[in-house]
Amino acid sequence: MVLSSCETETKNLSYRIIQEKDFKVIPITSEKYYFEEIINPSNIGLVDNKILISEAWRVPEEHPRIHIINSKDWTYDKPKGKHGEGPLELIDASLFYKGENADTFWTYSMNRRKLVEYSMSDPTLLGKSEWKMTEPMMDLMFFTQASDSSFLGISEANKNRILEFDKDGNKIGGYGDWEKVKDRPDLNDHQLAELNGSFFKGNADEGLFIRVGIYRDRLIIFDNRDKSFIIIDGPDLEFPPFELVDAGGFERLYLGWDRLYRYRDAVVTKSYIFALYGGVSQSEYNKTSVMAEQIWVFDHRGQPLWNLKLDRSLINFVINEDTNEIYGLTTDEDPGIAVFNIPNDLL
Repeated sequence: MVLSSCETETKNLSYRIIQEKDFKVIPITSEKYYFEEIINPSNIGLVDNKILISEAWRVPEEHPRIHIINSKDWTYDKPKGKHGEGPLELIDASLFYKGENADTFWTYSMNRRKLVEYSMSDPTLLGKSEWKMTEPMMDLMFFTQASDSSFLGISEANKNRILEFDKDGNKIGGYGDWEKVKDRPDLNDHQLAELNGSFFKGNADEGLFIRVGIYRDRLIIFDNRDKSFIIIDGPDLEFPPFELVDAGGFERLYLGWDRLYRYRDAVVTKSYIFALYGGVSQSEYNKTSVMAEQIWVFDHRGQPLWNLKLDRSLINFVINEDTNEIYGLTTDEDPGIAVFNIPNDLL
């Protein structure tokens, strides 16, 4: 099924279509660090010079959920995150956030819908405090701190592209309605949100937040300062094939078992947007363990600049702007941390 979208231009929305030839290709190589303490890494975070690694949910319960790595000398620091459903415990560690000082960080447990705060120096696995998401936030898939007093997030069930909440978890705004699909006007807001499923990252200092499409070639830039959007589509302009299936009284999108993965992660720095791109199917990944081997670099207005061709496949990544390095989780048989130097063209 090939669908096309009906894009509506508004005062606060810009639209661009890109092609791969718009990027200047720069091959970059890496050095890989492996840690036997890490079993099956799923997410990576960075707080100052400490790298935070989370374990996949299927790792046995007796193992810690989080690992801290020293990026200055590439030594293993300590584990964090006691598995469990009790206070200061967690099932999974889906996202990482900076704490109030260099000794603390927060992690988001998507399974239990809560944030747990940890100390970098304290040897205990348990967190030091936690914050449970409020009822208005329960539909959020991903969210991040937008300011000292607010959060921004994305939902799989809301008509808006971006939702805003105050520090107490009360909804204070929704921005950018989903456009209707020209060939399928019957799709409701929930189904449109599923079709546009994304990862969500941002940079509060720059006021920029981005959605990168998991199953379609779409990158959405949201400027929190004036609530405006820039949408970048392509190179592939088609929607993923899907069916509507009954899900207990309402219809949900089914994208099939061999879905094609598009963007896999993104980072906003003070100068650029870095977007990790895959373009491989689930069956291809199962055969080759290759998920994403290129990082597309845009300016803050969505202008395509460089395609960093990687020598290793990554699942997600972070950027250390102090050292001009990219740290990525590899997808090979013995996953570890790949370290790339950012090319001089970007500096």
